Amino acid sequence: MKKLIEKTVGILKKQDIENFDIYAVESSGFTVEVKNKEIERIKVPVKKGLAIRVVVNGKLGFAYTTDVSDEGIRIAIECAKENAKSSSPDDYSFSMPAENFLDFPLYDDRYSEISTEEKINLALDLESKVYSFDPRIKRVRKASYKDSISTIYYYNSNDHSFNYTTSSFSLSILLAAEENEESQMGWDYDVRRYFSDLNVDLVAVRAAENAVELLGAKPLKTKKIPVIFKNTVFAEIIEALSPVFLGNNVLRGKSLFADKLGYEIANHVFNLYDDPTHESGIGTMPFDDEGVATRKKAVVERGVLKNFLLDIYSAKKLGMKSTGNGVRTSISALPQPGITNLVVEKGALGIEELVKTPEEVLLVTDAMGIHTINPISGEFSIGVSGIYFKDGKKVQPVTGMTVAGNIKELLTNITEVGRDQRWIGNICSPSVLIKSLTVSGE
Repeated sequence: MKKLIEKTVGILKKQDIENFDIYAVESSGFTVEVKNKEIERIKVPVKKGLAIRVVVNGKLGFAYTTDVSDEGIRIAIECAKENAKSSSPDDYSFSMPAENFLDFPLYDDRYSEISTEEKINLALDLESKVYSFDPRIKRVRKASYKDSISTIYYYNSNDHSFNYTTSSFSLSILLAAEENEESQMGWDYDVRRYFSDLNVDLVAVRAAENAVELLGAKPLKTKKIPVIFKNTVFAEIIEALSPVFLGNNVLRGKSLFADKLGYEIANHVFNLYDDPTHESGIGTMPFDDEGVATRKKAVVERGVLKNFLLDIYSAKKLGMKSTGNGVRTSISALPQPGITNLVVEKGALGIEELVKTPEEVLLVTDAMGIHTINPISGEFSIGVSGIYFKDGKKVQPVTGMTVAGNIKELLTNITEVGRDQRWIGNICSPSVLIKSLTVSGE
């Protein structure tokens, strides 16, 4: 791929182009899904592609190709130049040469040594172990193993270039527990950078517990009550909330916090960081996807909104500096503001202590509809399941409930942050106690 980029650079430098950059990806992976001790599906994706941005007469043109032959590259360059003609003039700039490094490897150097048999057996082992956890586990809908390894290449007309390789490995399972003609679903997922860090036993136990603990669940009467969002649920809330912190949404007026920079938007116990340097995060990277060196930065610190997450373009439009958050979702997409690893800073209390803090509390262990949180108004209404506690003791499992409110109120009503941090994708969060929310049921 390096030789391909060198050839592409040589062609671009001979064109009537003011500035350009090249972003290329080589990736491969393996996915296996099993059910009833049988392999249901195997996928072995291999991807290779290159994207080009050019600036001609102050206009930006973009094209990409998965055909990395000489002819494929030539056509992509011509398409990028042609596309520039139909865009509007603007003030575009590209990253300057910079150095950045991480003091730990971003990929598992054993990747090529891990056999297909080992990968399949891991998924089969996961399915097998959930049945041994509890006789009420009756069905596994799907157990899966997935891995990938990717190398990112970048070069621009300021002679800024770099490349790095990342890997990820994950396990997931969806199962059902049954008792007295009732069924409850349980799910768990884990993703790691290194194969040896995957823990089949832990994923199996958590998934089984999630299902078994909800057997016999029923709704509570509608009430206003303290609520604990379990770490996995609050991680999903943070992911759904993340667009409000992105520079492009701030520019478009599509963020409820667009005019709140420097103001308090949450309780002082709440801290949120975008950390592309985190050793455990799968979003860790030395440079963003347009070549800006990355760094850890506070998004919300002691309740105060400290930073928006910016790429070069949104930073310039807002009169700020890029935060190293120019992210491409694929080679077919232009870079725009995105998250790397969003981390909610942990507090002092374990989940056992959190449930003892208020006189009564609903521990939400699962939620549906989190993605419907409105990033402009902040309004939300989500279906929840969980456990109702009184005086620190479990009273009953709960399902068929709805929690509604506004994100602004939710953040300001955070009273405690737990210490049980957990990664869900590139979001890391502990459990969080909310002073009170309206919970609708019977």
